[in-house]
Amino acid sequence: DRRRRGLENLPKLSVDKGIRRLDLTALKKYKRHFGLKTAPTSSNKEDLQAAVIRHFATTLRVDEGKTERSFMKLVANQRVHT
Repeated sequence: DRRRRGLENLPKLSVDKGIRRLDLTALKKYKRHFGLKTAPTSSNKEDLQAAVIRHFATTLRVDEGKTERSFMKLVANQRVHT
């Protein structure tokens, strides 16, 4: 029950469903590759999913407005050059 509440309190991300589909081996590889810190005994799938979701929420922030402006500028420049 505690684990379920832990997952429910995580930020909602568009990648959430994809992360939840990863198998335990993939989650462990992600944890090792990015050096995620988890409790020493947290090798179960739910704990690793929570760690990966937190990692996405804290390190992969995107300024949507800036991204949209850059995209529109790129499209405009391509129109000029074609």
